[in-house]
Amino acid sequence: MVRILELRKEKSRDAARSRRGKENYEFYELAKMLPLPGAITSQLDKASIIKLTISYLKLRDFSAHGDPPWNRDAPLLKSIK
Repeated sequence: MVRILELRKEKSRDAARSRRGKENYEFYELAKMLPLPGAITSQLDKASIIKLTISYLKLRDFSAHGDPPWNRDAPLLKSIK
């Protein structure tokens, strides 16, 4: 009976370790997609990756749909004389 419980615990630990590994891989891949240097993204924790990703997506959406839209037909800046 004790051996069965030990096997269950070990199996549970292995499953949790596997889930964490998969999760860490996905966070690493997400961080690589951010428009930041690799030296910075490699040092980010999970919460920072999520926060930066959300901010980036909001900014990208705003730049496409903001008022005035920044990425379309932007007038050229006139030099001050």
